Amino acid sequence: MEFETTILDLNEYLECIFEMTEFIKKNILYHEELYFRGHSNNEYKLLPSIARGRRFSCDVTIMNEERNMIEEAKYKLSSIFTDNMLPIDLLSLLQHHGIPTRLLDITSNPLVALYFAVSLDDDKDAEVIVFRHIEYDITTYPIINAIADSYRFAHATTEPLDLFYAKVIEQPYFNEQRFTLKFCYTDKISGGKWINECCNELLVVRAREQTERQKAQQGKYILFHNDIKLYGSNNLCFEKMISEIPKDEKHIFKRIIIPKEIKKDLRKKLRTLGISKEILFPDNIDIICESIKRNAEDRL
Repeated sequence: MEFETTILDLNEYLECIFEMTEFIKKNILYHEELYFRGHSNNEYKLLPSIARGRRFSCDVTIMNEERNMIEEAKYKLSSIFTDNMLPIDLLSLLQHHGIPTRLLDITSNPLVALYFAVSLDDDKDAEVIVFRHIEYDITTYPIINAIADSYRFAHATTEPLDLFYAKVIEQPYFNEQRFTLKFCYTDKISGGKWINECCNELLVVRAREQTERQKAQQGKYILFHNDIKLYGSNNLCFEKMISEIPKDEKHIFKRIIIPKEIKKDLRKKLRTLGISKEILFPDNIDIICESIKRNAEDRL
């Protein structure tokens, strides 16, 4: 199966999706899922919003303000961003409301990904990135929340992962593993190594669907951790950088290129299939009203 494919119409796109789905089903050793992300410009990098603009660890970017933004949102909107939310749910809701986070949106619906690929930048070729992901055991769940919580507990370049582990293991999302001693290490060094091992895999996560938009877009996320570097002989530490996912990375199954010339036609066909801006953003009143106006103009 070719790694990169250029499609010329909707039928070719669907055939490509069906071919990948059948290929995945034949792998009986693992339960794999396909996830999709659409870019209106195929030069777009696979980076979360919090990490954009930083080429070196010394660059000052919005990432330096991660903790300040989250804490300020919790302070000013305490009824929305509550202290009892799980860290991954908190990041998901912050992302929904426009705060830069370490999450990158993906979807289990290939038509939703195609919509985002063709919705903008009519002068640019688009792409849909297809990720393949093995559904791991639920025991990785506390690590996911620990990484989402790293703005509170990780001190980049100054603190080994084993000390980070010693802090996060005391958090409520580790209760089950701590009380049952299931996949939970009593010594910090082994715990730090466990975090590093988990971070070597693609962290595909789901969060509670707290909004109609999340439900409509059938969304999940890729959770990005800070880069990990070895200092000295055995000190693994978080860096101040978050690196992009290369588009030839092992978890990427295929790149589907959409030529700019067919974007407008694909938008029309997707609307016929019930995939449009007002459907994917059902909680945005302005978008709904704009759609009503546009439909009325189309009938004139």
